[in-house]
Amino acid sequence: MKKTAIGFLVLFVFVGLTVTGHSRRAAAGSLPPGQQGISRTRAINPDGSSPAAPAVVSTVHSNPDFGQVPLYFIANAGQADRNVDYYVQGADKTISFGPGGVTFSLNKPRKERSPAARRPGPEAPGTVNREGAGTWGVRLDFIGANAEVRPKGGDKTDGVVSYFEGKPEDWKTGIPTYSRLVYSNLWPGIDLAYSGTVNQLKYEFVVAPGADPGLIRLAYRGASEFKIGESGRLELGTPYGGFEDGAPIAYQEIDGRRIPVSIAYAPGEPDPKNSSFPYGFQVGEYDRTRPLILDPVVLVYCGYVGGYSDEEAYDLAVDSTGNVYIAGYTWSDPDTFPVIVGPDLTRAVNYDGFVAKLNASGTALIYCGYIGGDGFDECQGVAVDASGSAYITGFTTSSQATFPVLTGPDVTHNGFDDVFVTKVNPSGTALVYSGYIGGSDQEWARDIAVDGSGNAYVTGTVLSTQATFPETVGPDLTHNGGNDAFVAKVNAAGSGLAYCGYIGGSSSDIGYGIAVSSTGNAYVTGYTQSAETTFPEAVGPDLNHNGGVDAFAAKVNAAGNALVYCGYIGGSGTDYGYDIALDSSEKAYVVGETYSSEATFPLLVGPDLTHNGGYDGFIAKVGVAGTALVYSGYVGGTDWDGIYSVAVDGAGNAYVTGYAYSDETTFPASGGPDLTHNGDADAFIAKVNASGDGLAYCGYLGGPDEDQGYGVAVDTAGSAYVTGYANSLEPDFPVYIGPDLTHNGSEDVFVAKIVEEPLWKPHHAVGDFDGDGVDEAAVDFGGPGAWMYDSGAWSQLTAANPESLLAADVDGDIPDEIIADLGFSGLWLWNGGAWNQLSAVNVESFAAGDTDAEGIDEVVGDFGPSGLWLFDGGNWTQLSGVNADYVATANLDAAGGDEIIGDFGSTGLWFWNAGSWTQLSGVNADYMMFGDTNGLPGAELAGDFGPTGLWLYGGGLWTQLSGVNADYAIAVDVDGSGDDEIFGDFAATGMWLWDSGSWTQLSNINPDFMIGADTDGDGAGEVVGDFGTLGMWLVDGGSWTQISGVNPDYMYAADVDGDNAAEILGDFGSLGIYLWDAGAWSQISALDPE
Repeated sequence: MKKTAIGFLVLFVFVGLTVTGHSRRAAAGSLPPGQQGISRTRAINPDGSSPAAPAVVSTVHSNPDFGQVPLYFIANAGQADRNVDYYVQGADKTISFGPGGVTFSLNKPRKERSPAARRPGPEAPGTVNREGAGTWGVRLDFIGANAEVRPKGGDKTDGVVSYFEGKPEDWKTGIPTYSRLVYSNLWPGIDLAYSGTVNQLKYEFVVAPGADPGLIRLAYRGASEFKIGESGRLELGTPYGGFEDGAPIAYQEIDGRRIPVSIAYAPGEPDPKNSSFPYGFQVGEYDRTRPLILDPVVLVYCGYVGGYSDEEAYDLAVDSTGNVYIAGYTWSDPDTFPVIVGPDLTRAVNYDGFVAKLNASGTALIYCGYIGGDGFDECQGVAVDASGSAYITGFTTSSQATFPVLTGPDVTHNGFDDVFVTKVNPSGTALVYSGYIGGSDQEWARDIAVDGSGNAYVTGTVLSTQATFPETVGPDLTHNGGNDAFVAKVNAAGSGLAYCGYIGGSSSDIGYGIAVSSTGNAYVTGYTQSAETTFPEAVGPDLNHNGGVDAFAAKVNAAGNALVYCGYIGGSGTDYGYDIALDSSEKAYVVGETYSSEATFPLLVGPDLTHNGGYDGFIAKVGVAGTALVYSGYVGGTDWDGIYSVAVDGAGNAYVTGYAYSDETTFPASGGPDLTHNGDADAFIAKVNASGDGLAYCGYLGGPDEDQGYGVAVDTAGSAYVTGYANSLEPDFPVYIGPDLTHNGSEDVFVAKIVEEPLWKPHHAVGDFDGDGVDEAAVDFGGPGAWMYDSGAWSQLTAANPESLLAADVDGDIPDEIIADLGFSGLWLWNGGAWNQLSAVNVESFAAGDTDAEGIDEVVGDFGPSGLWLFDGGNWTQLSGVNADYVATANLDAAGGDEIIGDFGSTGLWFWNAGSWTQLSGVNADYMMFGDTNGLPGAELAGDFGPTGLWLYGGGLWTQLSGVNADYAIAVDVDGSGDDEIFGDFAATGMWLWDSGSWTQLSNINPDFMIGADTDGDGAGEVVGDFGTLGMWLVDGGSWTQISGVNPDYMYAADVDGDNAAEILGDFGSLGIYLWDAGAWSQISALDPE
């Protein structure tokens, strides 16, 4: 059995700064397993309390195939000061490159919102701190350099930047970006080049043969502090932040070798009057007939001390090819070029909306577009159509004189905040349309959806009455007082409104989330204080207001002139609805946060039916008719937690994100990317199963500071994408891959991709299928079907492509049979050359064992929503109506037949014996395996319970083997003593052996996979480990032997020649299948199996 735990690949992107980079984790070791760690024996107590215990590992893994991403130098196409040729734009600083030097513009720190303001409950629209910020300028002058030399971009990237500000003729679109800048011949015979990754800007000088490095003279102006530190670094400081130049290194390339040359900073005499600090380089002896490189000199950014710069993303969407679109706002300003050095407290920095498109691998920006004018502009929602055009909505105080209006439903600003709707073309280089929706008072948009014809649907909040608000058709054409929610449909051309109307009562009503069906019905959620006497409840899941604030769900018909249903979701406390999503049958999924307890909140089925304290997130599924809830329940712990966004996959699973102040002791973290709360608020991601009665996984995304998830999307493969903002720095926030791996200020935008690795299913089966006492191997080759290897020859079993294969003796006649899951064709049995259908229903997982001690194996199948069933004697019997995450068989009690062990997710581990279920543990196991670890009759169960570690169940009792989470474990009798030892893969701390209560480290390298087999026929097993690029290694008696330098896709053991010693079959992908026997490899198939 290969790894069966749900694993996650989480790809994080900080997109707050266009300075980007890549981080590599140190390998577990560079030597093969046989050359390290073999003699190191360390004991660990049963409770895991020993320094020898492997470090706690996460279920979040980076993908080594993702490459480095260049830093983006943006060309000036007129969007910045004419003295700027290129710049790097950040959340709290801008670096401008031009003739004569480089300018660093640092934004004034702004006060953080108080913790109370960040506590649960929606932030009122337009309440983001709109106080402008000053700047501080620092200039790096090139002294004595050629003033005519300007930087030139090199190594052009695929990413482009667009600024949609003002009138169309003023837009700057498709601006190229570069990963390298070069000042050629800046001093005679000397070039200066800038490049970089992560949060570092590297510059190097290339001194031609015969040129004088003493000509290189630089000076910083505007810094309040300047010194050469003990490490040789040049350190600068300002009241708005500081940075450093790393200690310089010089070398020459001679005969293919890098020859070091001594070098140090040579500071000059400061000029206090002009705050100027000159310096050069003191260079040792070198060969002046060859080039000299001064490298690397690294500018290291240090963030504000106690200061903040804000940047947040509110929504994201994913297209059919996996590109990700995010929308939000930023305080970054490309025009930040101070005319003076030092402070400029009069400069106002407003915020602009932005939309960014990331490539499918998460490694680079395809485009980043800024949308705004001279006021305050926020993007709140984003949607994408089949062509890759992005639809953006938000709100703005900018008038048409500076805001990028083009076509649009309204091209004139109406006062205060207006809603805007903008369509961006797939390349991000032009707007298709852009215009306002608003009246004379205030309007704020919160979400947008798009249908298959390109019509855009918007919801939000409006204070303007029908006298100035563009109500037309619409479910309600009369403003009802206070804030009303609104819903508007913008035609495909963007030139007008197909409909626009109110949803509200006499009190305050807020529209927050919108979704649209394939038939054109619009679904809206939000929250309301209006009672049923004025609120347009019609049909609906609840027609009675429950007090205070209630969430609501409403369905607007395709014509837009009436509500199909509208009703409340809430209890006696405060209940906010934030987002809504649809499945293919038009059932609506509503999420938000609630202070109402289970005594009044409308709970039904649901992942959690008990209120946990404070605010809890909630998810409610509304039936097609809208008259009732299909399920409704909480997601939360004892502190304050909420859900901001929801997405639904094709199978009806719901993915939610939000914030969690509750730690893992009460929050339902299980199987997710991070099972430990990291401090303050963490973002989280959870998958609610299709029946709504449990969480498939739930985990945190965050660090020690405040981090929140605002938007979630899901692709057709079931991968979830989350965006939000992060205050935590990158050593603590789990960044791994992406265009920017470094936190760039106070609040940075993050994007995470969570890939759920499904339960592994074997595509091979090993058994004696013909009764000759020798193993045969059944292998699934995908398109060519399933084949059997027997005595050196292959024969086809079926032309169908099985989803999994299993060997079992279901008729008690000694030869094994093959059980094949053929997907929607059902479950089939191969016996002596003939196929018979066991079930026409698609099985999710299955196992086999002799559950009644009759000497015949029974088949147990998990049929998803239909539950768990047992096949015995030609008949199926339902064992449970609940869907199990995983099922296995083992004889745990040494009495009678095998028991059936089921992992039922949040309800824990259970075993079935003689017709009844017994709970083994109330905790969800990440995976489980079985072995005889004490030499007594009956098997023991080893379960990995995530943060609580690895535990062993035997004799009715649980014993903790380690307090550490293992990635994977197997049981093998490697000493021939008659009882099994446990081998654990503990990720970065390597591979460990547990025997008689103590742990021994076998290798400090993390294996990808392990199997046990008696390859030499001595009655004691050996363990074969797949160590990735290091190949396959076999450990026998404590010694390692490399058996292959190639990394297999999979491997298994079988005695195919009947010599009582197992052979190893290795699946080497495109190289085919190879057989290892007595130290030699031979190819048995050139085909690539699945």
